[in-house]
Amino acid sequence: MVYYPPVSRIGSDLMEKFELEVKQREKSGTSRSRNSRLSGFIPAVVYGKGMESVPIEMDYKKFAKIISSKAGRNVIITLKIASKEKSHTIPVLTHEIQRDHINDHIIHVDFYKVKMEEEIKTKIPVVLTGESIGVKLDGGILVHGLREIEIKCLPVNIPNQFEVDVSSLKIGHGLHVSDLKIGKDITVLTLLTEILVTIAAPTKEEEVAAPVVAPEVTGQAAPAGAAAPGATAAAPAAKEAVPAQKGAAAAPAAGKEAAPAKTAAPEAKKK
Repeated sequence: MVYYPPVSRIGSDLMEKFELEVKQREKSGTSRSRNSRLSGFIPAVVYGKGMESVPIEMDYKKFAKIISSKAGRNVIITLKIASKEKSHTIPVLTHEIQRDHINDHIIHVDFYKVKMEEEIKTKIPVVLTGESIGVKLDGGILVHGLREIEIKCLPVNIPNQFEVDVSSLKIGHGLHVSDLKIGKDITVLTLLTEILVTIAAPTKEEEVAAPVVAPEVTGQAAPAGAAAPGATAAAPAAKEAVPAQKGAAAAPAAGKEAAPAKTAAPEAKKK
């Protein structure tokens, strides 16, 4: 397969930053978490290097608005944690979101504390834009390959997403990770040979031959007196058995002719 040169626009936007006011939970547990959800809050936890985990709770609608933005989960959130002792801020990334398997509501969130001066690893989504001329004019099929790319960089340089413009791609053409235009401040950890998108040729529908239907065989009653096929073969054997019956009847006659020989013995004694 021949791949089209990377003339498509492939870009990225730097990660957005948000602030979110949260409260530190004094108690944790199933009942406490349930009460938080009923009150319109999401139970969460913050952890990272050099710190103990901190249980918190936050407003459901405010957090849902942040992750529903263009950046999605790849945003730096500065948590303003209010507690009885003191209030402080922690820059975090959303590490994991747990949802209810029935209604898809958020039920718990894990935040990971980041140090702005240290590089971190994260995965960035790949978003395809435009309409391929191979699809539009020639009926090709767009195949979206890799959907996330793992990178390593400072938190401030994390992009929201990688946008790949496929407008100029024809059938048989495609783009790899190596075609991405990424700045020197970001290290790509994914293999550069991984395919991002290709335009495949349309598949031809094979003609399926109609099934051959065997003709029905209508059964007819045999005419009266007609013998079955097996019976005709047995007829000669019946005729051959007739002479054997006559021979059996001749045996008693032979026995009658032998009777006078027995009576001749007394006549010999008189002489």
